[in-house]
Amino acid sequence: MKVSELNYKTKHIIDQLLVMGFKDLDGLSYEELVSKLAMARAMEVDVTSDQNKWF
Repeated sequence: MKVSELNYKTKHIIDQLLVMGFKDLDGLSYEELVSKLAMARAMEVDVTSDQNKWF
């Protein structure tokens, strides 16, 4: 992966995390940021909804 492509992807992930209220993101690798975003999105799933009963 090119450095500029990685920087673009990292910035995109950081922007999404900032919108969700995360603040302490300095020094985290791209993989750590993606993991944090995935966990945050998983926590937003409404498991009581009929559409998400499988979850």
